[in-house]
Amino acid sequence: MVEAIVQFGTRLFGRADRLLRATLVAAKHEQLSGIVFWAALIGVCGAFTGVAFRAGVRLVQHLLTGSSAGLVETAELLPWWARIAVPTVGGVIAGTLLWAGQRVLRQTRRVDYMEAVAVGNGQLSSRVAMLQAASSFFSIGSGASIGREGPLVQMAATVASKIGQWTQAPVPRLRLLVACGAAAGVAAAYNAPIAGALFVAEVVLGSIAMESFGPLIVASVVSDATTRHFLGYGPVYQVPHINFGASWELALYGLLGVLLGHGAPPYLALLERARLSFGRLHWPLPVTLAIGGLVVGVISVGVPQVWGNGYSVVNDMLNDKLTLKLLALALVAKLVSTAASVGSGANGGILTPTLFMGAAFGALFADILHVIDPHLTSQLAAYAVVGMGAFLAATTHAPLTSILLIFEMTLDYEVVLPLMLACVTAHYVASIYRRGESVYTRALKAGGPGDEAEWRLRQITALIRPPALVLQRDQRLATALEQLPPRGDHPVYIVDSQNQLVGQVAAQELRRQSRSQPADPHLTVAVLMHPAPPVLIPEMLLGDALDAFIAHRSKALPVVSGHWSPVLLGEVWRHDLLLALQDRMAERPEPRSPAAR
Repeated sequence: MVEAIVQFGTRLFGRADRLLRATLVAAKHEQLSGIVFWAALIGVCGAFTGVAFRAGVRLVQHLLTGSSAGLVETAELLPWWARIAVPTVGGVIAGTLLWAGQRVLRQTRRVDYMEAVAVGNGQLSSRVAMLQAASSFFSIGSGASIGREGPLVQMAATVASKIGQWTQAPVPRLRLLVACGAAAGVAAAYNAPIAGALFVAEVVLGSIAMESFGPLIVASVVSDATTRHFLGYGPVYQVPHINFGASWELALYGLLGVLLGHGAPPYLALLERARLSFGRLHWPLPVTLAIGGLVVGVISVGVPQVWGNGYSVVNDMLNDKLTLKLLALALVAKLVSTAASVGSGANGGILTPTLFMGAAFGALFADILHVIDPHLTSQLAAYAVVGMGAFLAATTHAPLTSILLIFEMTLDYEVVLPLMLACVTAHYVASIYRRGESVYTRALKAGGPGDEAEWRLRQITALIRPPALVLQRDQRLATALEQLPPRGDHPVYIVDSQNQLVGQVAAQELRRQSRSQPADPHLTVAVLMHPAPPVLIPEMLLGDALDAFIAHRSKALPVVSGHWSPVLLGEVWRHDLLLALQDRMAERPEPRSPAAR
């Protein structure tokens, strides 16, 4: 009797499941109403994921410390030996989970949601995401100097990926659904629906076309509204009403942006160096994460403000509760602690620690200015808030997202004018360094040598070759003609004294000039120079480079270090690009359907 009931229930459930699947697949996400529905559903799931993630972190924190207060407040209440022991033990457990999971899942690395959207097929593993989340509970809950936004957004994106896979969405639509999940996760993490959608559009998708931006807005708004229902609503940072002083002080905010733009590349280089240093140890994950936790614990004996994401410390900075000496100490301690946590492999985000350091630097900048001129009317909180946005823009190269994120987290419109100036200035200055790479570009390459090689296959980096001939703009034309090879149809690039690309000329045109008449000894190469063609950058994907070749109808295009600092690095030929695309498509495996898995 019992067996018959079980069989009947199984058949009934199977029929219901097939009927629901048929209904969902029939919709197939083809109409606008369909994608809006799925974006809204993903927004709800992203909010639930955010609420559950916060609860998991609080539970682990209570188990390890016996306190449910903020991490900094908890660290201040613990004795010195417990401040060292808790992050170390948390690192051991977090590393053990990752180590054991790799043995069970036999997967060397996770696929980041950015990779799944930008160059992947949109498929994310739920088992890997759950394992990473469990590890992050112990890293974050034990005081590691990282934020919760990274694993939270990854979990929300994974839920969205599973919804898309379950309904058999095509790959382009599956990528969009994963992007909606990421936007919902950012909105749930920061109570910032506009910035959540714009972050994914600006950083991940690289487009704000309404076909993709509209669903992102729906997902982030629904996620934020659902999160408010469970957790309430309010600004993340408690910012007093800000007086930005006289208009001439905008120049000081621009100077702050310049300084933070120069400071962001060394910060990113420090994080990368920390990863490489821990990687060279070749020690098991429990040991490396324990070392990272130990470093944080030792620093927290003297500076407990390094624990966690530092929300409470930033609030103290904004309300001018920290002295100049403590600000400087907290900035240096947080920098070292974040490098130790990120370098050891702790699973968490670095966006929130970046906000911490931007606020600390801005507050220090304001303190120094007020020492020099006590009559300045701008408050310390003004510079701290602007510093947060400027440093974020310099590290992510997403100034629009940074502006909106700070505005939504502070809910003070007075912040917008100097914030816009500082964010854009910091972004332009930081773009000069590191070939314009952001913190997220490095994150895609941080999986190890094999992963970096795989990523390079998707970029034009491996296709760059030295240019056949490069001439200086002020070089004598007669001298340039002597350097010209006797044959070959190739572009000749013209650079200035800083080796920045300023134009080009065809080799055939130079040969015609040499055959027609002797060159005037006073003429320079600039008389024959034509405007520079569209340029490529090393991080450009193969498909984007192909679009540039098609638009320009050229056999070769120059490669420069960045759009704002066009130092000539080499050139890419069209036939090399086509061969690379052919090889890339031939080696790419066909995605399996959910049923096959």
